[in-house]
Amino acid sequence: MSAPIGSQTANIAMTAGMPPKRISRTRRATFFSLVGLGTIVGAWLSFIFLSENGMRLSEWALLLVFIPLYYQLNVGFWTALFGVWLMNRSKPDPLDLWLTLSVDDHEQPIEASTAIIMPVFNEDVTRVYEGLRSIYLSLEATGQSANFDFFILSDSDKASQWIEEETAWLELCRQLQAFGRIFYRKRRKPINRKSGNVSDFCRRWGKRYRYMVVLDADSLMSGALLTSMVRIMEKNPGIGIIQTFPKQIAADTLLGRVMQYAQALYGPPFMAGLDYWQCGEANFWGHNAILRLAPFIEHCALPPLPANAPFGGHILSHDFVEAALMRKAGYAVRLLPTTRGSYEEGPPTLVDMLKRDRRWCQGNIQHLWLVFAKGWHPMSRVNFIHGILSYVSSLLWFLFLALATFLAATPTPHGDPQAVLAEEILLGLTAMLIFLPKTVILLDEVITGRMFKPLKLRLLTFVSSVLDTVVFTLMAPVLMVFHSRFVIYTVIGRSVNWVTQRRKTDGGLNWAEILITFSSVTLLGIAWATLGWFVSKAFLIWISPILFSLVVSVLVAALVSGSRSGRRFGLFLTPEEHEPPTVLKTMQENLEEIKDRIQLAPELERHYGLLQVCLDPYVNGLHVSLLRRRRTIDVSRSYLDRIGHRLITEGPQALNAQELKALMHDTDTVTNLHYRLWSAADHELAPFWATAIRQYNLASTSPFAHTLASREVPAA
Repeated sequence: MSAPIGSQTANIAMTAGMPPKRISRTRRATFFSLVGLGTIVGAWLSFIFLSENGMRLSEWALLLVFIPLYYQLNVGFWTALFGVWLMNRSKPDPLDLWLTLSVDDHEQPIEASTAIIMPVFNEDVTRVYEGLRSIYLSLEATGQSANFDFFILSDSDKASQWIEEETAWLELCRQLQAFGRIFYRKRRKPINRKSGNVSDFCRRWGKRYRYMVVLDADSLMSGALLTSMVRIMEKNPGIGIIQTFPKQIAADTLLGRVMQYAQALYGPPFMAGLDYWQCGEANFWGHNAILRLAPFIEHCALPPLPANAPFGGHILSHDFVEAALMRKAGYAVRLLPTTRGSYEEGPPTLVDMLKRDRRWCQGNIQHLWLVFAKGWHPMSRVNFIHGILSYVSSLLWFLFLALATFLAATPTPHGDPQAVLAEEILLGLTAMLIFLPKTVILLDEVITGRMFKPLKLRLLTFVSSVLDTVVFTLMAPVLMVFHSRFVIYTVIGRSVNWVTQRRKTDGGLNWAEILITFSSVTLLGIAWATLGWFVSKAFLIWISPILFSLVVSVLVAALVSGSRSGRRFGLFLTPEEHEPPTVLKTMQENLEEIKDRIQLAPELERHYGLLQVCLDPYVNGLHVSLLRRRRTIDVSRSYLDRIGHRLITEGPQALNAQELKALMHDTDTVTNLHYRLWSAADHELAPFWATAIRQYNLASTSPFAHTLASREVPAA
């Protein structure tokens, strides 16, 4: 991925897969005219109300903040309504990619080579490989799997995690008889994070494949959808990227279940609406998508941004940029509206959601460098602006409320009927922009039963929608404060670290984490309410819903992060919970089987992979065989011998992460550790190793060599 941005391919006329310009221009003219008209009307009404006694500087500032916020509300409003209209029109959308496939196309064998890649970073090994197994089996069931290969691309920087991944890879290949079909690679240095990992794959193996499907560690995709995506790409050579709609699954907290319910109900209309006006200039979301590899390798190299992080340096939100580069090269980037077959998991708690948003916020704000760069398609610039606005809008809302508080503290006489009428109309329009899309989508579901046909489930959907509105209303002011903080952190130069995303909880609430994270928000709410009491009782009543959410933020975070999720009452039910697809059901059954496995003691569990490689001869041999012998090593032999001795005599808890990684990277050291541990006398070993060896000897089979379910695939 080292080619210059844009080249001779940009001049090649591409038709198949690229929407006709007439349709694209008509749709965008319609959409943005309505958005612009709504924004102008809102700004005009706001100006009439504010200018009743002349415009002060603070009122001009309030109006300036209000306009982009109202624009964003209009974009969401019209996207949802156009989506509902497309889903209910009598004729299918002429731009629907599914229409490019005929019945005969679905029967044709797939000959295009496709790599399915999954970058991982310190993820739950069992979940990653059981998800991969389910995708593999689903693809096998289609009878079209011969030209699909799987790659696990690891950047894990924990030694035990690394060994567990290797062992699980070998076990999965053995069970599925998939040697030569499923590959594992561990990078020595995780340069440029996920995008660097994908780049490394493209340099090494990219020319062997026509297409690449990118998955996240928690992604799940059905074989039927994967084969359909390849067939659509084959029929439409002008498409560079097809992005599916990944639905959230497997949530067990209230936040997770509300989020996955909202995705299931509101997601398809919004996806259809985005497809309506984005046309061939859609966004790539980084996973659950298929890419045409040749142009991706040639055109989508990511140059470092000017200056240092957080504004410059490595591009965090690389997917938006890659989509823009693909479109710049002359290829379409399309959305594929899907309701089944594409899945992912989401953050289980509000704290985990905020950690993810912190990274996304910095990545989107980095795009400020790119908005005014040369050569972009105009819609790519719009996509950049919308991504930036998705986080900056929180700061704008905060400023809007702060300015409103200031104006309430410095009141001017009111009473002009025209200003009062403008205020009432503006409040009504704003409420319509916020609540009408959800109402229309809910009514559409109750009438059509797109998610559920039984009337009882449709009624439960109605109740769930009311409750999810309450939950999101309580969380919105809290998210506003944190997103505002994230924007400020980015502006003042505080960069974000690359951390593993937690996808499951241990079943309990971490009250210390919740109190540390949200106590400042509670104090802000109390201080703001106190100020409002002295400023204006009427203003305090007007802003009280927002202040209430801030004051109870600790309780809200605890509520949504708990396991009482409404499942027993049938609330927040999704189609994937009601009737799980085969690919999801297979994974869940295997994960349930593993829950019954014997558990190691906590001190052994923390170093599970290290136990495997040091004590089990098969795992030790596997790891040594996968290591690349280096002519020179990064550290001295005496250093390795010294920390190896400490590992044996003091236990792994005596070494830091860097020391453990150094040991695991040297073939001679790994082999020697295995020999020394099994040949040492008890008094020469740390208690940790004595306990581990006893448990190993008492087991009928190695307790360290099995990470996955023991399901076998019968021979063909």
